[in-house]
Amino acid sequence: MLKILRTVLFAGVIACFSLSAKELPESTATPFERGDILVAATVMDDPDDDHAGTGRILQYDADLNIKGTIWVEGTGHKIGGLAFDPNGMLWGFAQLTPAILQFTPDAKQLPVHKWSDRTFSNVTFAPDGSLYFGEHLAGSSISAGPRLSTTFRLLPGREVIGDGWIFKYSQDGEELAHYETDFHPVPPFLAITSTVLADDGKRMIYVSENGNRVMQFDLENNKQLPDLAVLQPDWGVPMVLVMVAFPDERLLISTNLGFIVLDPDTGELLDNRKLGGMGWAAIAPGIDDEHVIVGNFFTGEIVRYRLSDGEIIARNNIGEKNSLSGIAQFPGK
Repeated sequence: MLKILRTVLFAGVIACFSLSAKELPESTATPFERGDILVAATVMDDPDDDHAGTGRILQYDADLNIKGTIWVEGTGHKIGGLAFDPNGMLWGFAQLTPAILQFTPDAKQLPVHKWSDRTFSNVTFAPDGSLYFGEHLAGSSISAGPRLSTTFRLLPGREVIGDGWIFKYSQDGEELAHYETDFHPVPPFLAITSTVLADDGKRMIYVSENGNRVMQFDLENNKQLPDLAVLQPDWGVPMVLVMVAFPDERLLISTNLGFIVLDPDTGELLDNRKLGGMGWAAIAPGIDDEHVIVGNFFTGEIVRYRLSDGEIIARNNIGEKNSLSGIAQFPGK
């Protein structure tokens, strides 16, 4: 359904920016091979900010054997939102920096460019080649709460950290449109944290992390639609966290306890799997439609789970707590 995107360098289009120079180890990642699993695994080494650290993406094979490390330039905060575009480019986000990251299929990072001052944390690739970014934060509070030490930046010239909207961009970095989406603010600063395009790019399905709603927006007619689904007590699902789509367009949503599968048209609950314990947040469908890859934010554990019999057939650990915030499996070029 998706058209192949061109590899985009954005040179001379969007102003480059960088953080203060930081000596990083040499990256050891190798060119991506079909089935490789990429995991956002920021080293949480800032004692004064629990969302700050050294950018790192770990490369595993399909059986979760470690292959290498990408040390990420141009970020100061936790990386997440990993996704491969149809051209094999890996995208990621350090939304609190803010920074949008791109890595070529040969595991090389492109220069970090400043698309926006907004806290984009996810991308969806439209059939016409355009890009939709979800704004992670909304509201006016710069505090993340009494249990967290990070703070949020206000948008330039405004007294808000964000509006919680969806933004449409061209491949060369031009903002084409924005959509004033509803969101489920729990806590009151999280907005559009995961997005999935449906109906050949006419409808956006999305969630607000920690909420209980799966929302949708009519992009073609620029209007909010009724919620696709609201978590029901008998589902035994505490929250929605990260949402992605299987190749057949079924929705895959992590829930803290495991994951659920929803019908993208009716919102019907199709499956509900528990993985034991809490913290199962990062998630990606396997490229073979037979497996799901799930990561535990709290413990750093990552597992490859077989849908047919519920067997965990491979596992590893990133060696970092409160860090694992994104997973993507390389489909090949």
